[in-house]
Amino acid sequence: MIKAVVFDLDDTLYDQLKPFKKAVEATHKDLHLTEVMVQRLYRAFKVATNQAIQATDTSTMARQVDPVLEELGLPPFTGEHSETFWEHYRQELTHIDLFADIRRCLSSLKEHYQLGVITNGETDLQSKKALQLDLHHWIDRDNMLISDEVGLQKPDARIFTYFNRMLDLQANEAVYIGDNYNTDMIGAKQAGWQAFWFNHRHAELPGANFIPDQTVETTEELADLLEAMSVASY
Repeated sequence: MIKAVVFDLDDTLYDQLKPFKKAVEATHKDLHLTEVMVQRLYRAFKVATNQAIQATDTSTMARQVDPVLEELGLPPFTGEHSETFWEHYRQELTHIDLFADIRRCLSSLKEHYQLGVITNGETDLQSKKALQLDLHHWIDRDNMLISDEVGLQKPDARIFTYFNRMLDLQANEAVYIGDNYNTDMIGAKQAGWQAFWFNHRHAELPGANFIPDQTVETTEELADLLEAMSVASY
């Protein structure tokens, strides 16, 4: 029986592309960036931030993002451009909002399940995002696990096992919801959890051994799934 519903943070509970796009446009305000260009940069940024120990890990960011920047004829992600981007990006993160469809489900979910978050990233940055999203209304800080705090990162299954111990749960008593197949779905399934893929960026399912228990592609579909879980728990 499911006892806990646990979410990824970035691009699962809010639209991470919005602050990223505004920060990139502010950094390269003298250039015309098409939607396709921004989308390609964002995909590289997501890979880099999932790999980085610190959000501003320049070497990891450059390794993933610079090849795309070079193809697009843009300056490398180092030095002044990097500093400018992070300044604008952190500022834009102060304006993020929960996906409205998810927000309306959280109170009902909380009545029936323990709610939590498992996220990769720096403690300070991820905590500020959580506060901006008002997650404290539904999720106790003790139920929020940030990779920086424990020295483990998704997709390492041990971060999910660590969460189990925190809440005294068995692996089959938790479900994880995330947008990234490689970090969220693989990590959760390896830990024995159920895993729901919020594939709103319409990524291809890799040829892998781990199949999500559910896949949804819009916030409306995810809200319907969460509401069905609430009803089923009665």
